Amino acid sequence: MRVDLRRVRPPELLALLAGVLLAVALFLPWYEFPRGNENAWRALTIAEIPAAAAVLVALALVGATLVQRSPALPVALAVWTTVIGLVGVAVVAVRTVALPDMASERCYGLWLGLAGTFGVLVAGWLSLRDERPLWGVPASGPPLP
Repeated sequence: MRVDLRRVRPPELLALLAGVLLAVALFLPWYEFPRGNENAWRALTIAEIPAAAAVLVALALVGATLVQRSPALPVALAVWTTVIGLVGVAVVAVRTVALPDMASERCYGLWLGLAGTFGVLVAGWLSLRDERPLWGVPASGPPLP
């Protein structure tokens, strides 16, 4: 397995940035409670799991794009990134509207988490749409007339 940075396209860069943003946001304060601020892991019961899954598939998409010569695995991961990103956006959006019991305010980590899940969704969708190589990776097959 060779890592080829020329295979990374803008959607994969977006997946990397959104995945890292979401991973960090899960540990930042999401809600303010009378006892203090709580991150997603402590404030929520299972709603943080789709967000964590979105982080994993976004980073897996980037990793597969870097090391796979065939586009089959990156395309399959782009499908899963889109689906899990959509679920993550829905769950985090619901938790944005509906505060947990006893929570009085939304904190900045919640907004960063929503932006990160939305970024993962968009990155997966763009990765499915864009099949061009970037930065000089030759396309396989004979050139078109």
